[in-house]
Amino acid sequence: MSNPIQPPGNYPSRPEESIGGPAVQTPPPPSVVNAVRLVVARVVLALVGGVVALGSQDAMRSAMVKASPTLDQSSLDLAVRVAVGFSVVSGVVFAIVWGVLARLLLRGTNWARIVVWVFAGLSVATGLIGLRNAANGLNLAVGLLDMCLDAAIIVLLARRSSSEFFHRPQGDGRMSARG
Repeated sequence: MSNPIQPPGNYPSRPEESIGGPAVQTPPPPSVVNAVRLVVARVVLALVGGVVALGSQDAMRSAMVKASPTLDQSSLDLAVRVAVGFSVVSGVVFAIVWGVLARLLLRGTNWARIVVWVFAGLSVATGLIGLRNAANGLNLAVGLLDMCLDAAIIVLLARRSSSEFFHRPQGDGRMSARG
């Protein structure tokens, strides 16, 4: 008597038992691992920047007074609170998004690599503009560090070993559907 749940024929019970056997997860090459380390460094730098924003309210207030001397006290207080809040929230969101992307890079998800390229490229471009407007030496140093990290991430993810990792075939010879 046939099993009513199992379709007739010789079909595997699990997708892993397909013709090529179970897909083997290969470890990421050093270029991908190092790119992920730099992404983590960017996340730490962003979180530190959020903490610094909390402590630099007086500097923000002075810069706002200099830029708009006609602001009254309540508008100035509101502007400082909004700026600090935005800095902290954007730092946390940045950390979460980049953390998820780093994990996907280690898994070999190609679309995550493309998103990281776009984000890092935009960061380098805006960093070049921001260097002109750096308020002090610390801002300049952090901006340069950000740009160097982003440029290195782009280069590491563009290497041949990285491309091969993101486009490696499955166990049955088909190309990966992960990205």
